Amino acid sequence: MTMINTITARVMGASRYEVEGTKGAKIIAMNPAPEDSENAIGYQFMSISAPYDMLEKLREYAPDMPCNLEIDAEMRASGGKMTFYAVAVRRPQGSQAGSGTNTGGAAAHAAESNTKK
Repeated sequence: MTMINTITARVMGASRYEVEGTKGAKIIAMNPAPEDSENAIGYQFMSISAPYDMLEKLREYAPDMPCNLEIDAEMRASGGKMTFYAVAVRRPQGSQAGSGTNTGGAAAHAAESNTKK
């Protein structure tokens, strides 16, 4: 039985690869370090593995990146450690392009730039 974790993260971008017949993708996300952490400050970046075709799903969010997305991820063993493997992505419930969850994305900057002209 596979356990799915849902993570809400600030997605910065994504890429995919095909090397010697192996295909995959990765999602780059960041979240603030816990305020009470003695071992971390600022923002923490993470790379989440995903299937190759996940990049196509993420393209619909690209104009708003960086943006908050919910990521359904399995925990998988890889190279002797546990890693997240994304199986689904979506906007958090109640958010939409240009909403507060996406401010700071490319679309928000373009809109701001256009209004200043």
